[in-house]
Amino acid sequence: MKFINSKLDYAFKKIFGSSESQDILISFLNAIIYEGKNKIKSLEIIDPYSPGQVEIFKDSFNY
Repeated sequence: MKFINSKLDYAFKKIFGSSESQDILISFLNAIIYEGKNKIKSLEIIDPYSPGQVEIFKDSFNY
């Protein structure tokens, strides 16, 4: 049985980059950034290669 190395960019995108995997991505980010506290409630995955989408995201991002 072969396993995917999640440290590779391609594998990370496959595991966490789809709309079906939002729950696990939220859990992962909360664990890494906020030490397991449930701060991130929802997120939107955008395509960084779509023209204009990244600029709109930067303007609306509130950290």
